[in-house]
Amino acid sequence: MKNIVIIGGGTGTFTLLSGLRKFPVNNTVIISSADDGGSTGRLRTELSVMPAGDIRQCLVGLSYTDEALKKLFNYRFDKGSLSGHTVGNILLAALEKITGNVESAIAASAKLLNVRGEVLPVTLFPTKLSARLKNGNTIVGEHRIDEPTAKHRSPIVGLSLSPSAPANPRALDAIRHADAIVFGPGDLFSSTLPSLLVRGVKEAILKSSAKKVFIVNIMTKSGQTDGFSASDFVQTFNSYLSQDKKTFVVDAVIVNTKKPGAADLVRYRKTGATLVQTDAANLRKFGARVIAAPLVSSRSFKRANGDTLTRSFLRHDENKIAKIIWEIVS
Repeated sequence: MKNIVIIGGGTGTFTLLSGLRKFPVNNTVIISSADDGGSTGRLRTELSVMPAGDIRQCLVGLSYTDEALKKLFNYRFDKGSLSGHTVGNILLAALEKITGNVESAIAASAKLLNVRGEVLPVTLFPTKLSARLKNGNTIVGEHRIDEPTAKHRSPIVGLSLSPSAPANPRALDAIRHADAIVFGPGDLFSSTLPSLLVRGVKEAILKSSAKKVFIVNIMTKSGQTDGFSASDFVQTFNSYLSQDKKTFVVDAVIVNTKKPGAADLVRYRKTGATLVQTDAANLRKFGARVIAAPLVSSRSFKRANGDTLTRSFLRHDENKIAKIIWEIVS
């Protein structure tokens, strides 16, 4: 059985897991410990627990239990003092308090959800993400990076974590034994890249003989990837992973070629997001294998009541993207 490590989090990783679960692979998700928005941020501040949101989504994505229990974990309250919180986030926070650590809390939740695979925090220490902007300003906090308050924000030119945290040994072990390491899809600067900043992670990835696969987002993200083409995503990602920022590390790039409907593009345009242009010719200059295909799901996803965060309503087709990953590793 092939070992696939996914480095990311959020709805993009959940979508990928929903497809990969149909193939004979062992999936391990490595997620950032810097999330501080929404329900996760409130629980982190009030209870001093590790970020739970991405852990919850990935556990549900790897779950083989009945649908009612999965819906319970993802149920989000939309009224009262619990408004915005999901049941799964609260349960993970409670289990961390009961067991004394986040890994035991994840293990208990995984048993409850009949999870096949693993969800691993990239570090066992809570961290704070900061972004340095081109205009010299610095934004502190993953949520503030992810949800810009200004309509037009100066481009991000660098990321950092504080405090500097060592990698989770189990995450490094998963990377060492991976047949493929998949990055994305997800918000580049607030979901995919933060894990690379944890001490030991980048070095482990570079030493790994696994196929390194980058999935380009369907749409740009306001305040993060404004105006980015597919090659801009890949080049920016590679600059954080490569030791000299010039040697190209990624073996394969997956990029969407399907144009969403006009109404969907108008909805995204209101948030400052646009369709990522494929520019396959520029991608091929990096020397990686380029897999360009129509990958937008025919489904449109709605934000849950009580959810205060901006979510993508267009996502990759889980079956198509998973089949491509399977073909790369098999």
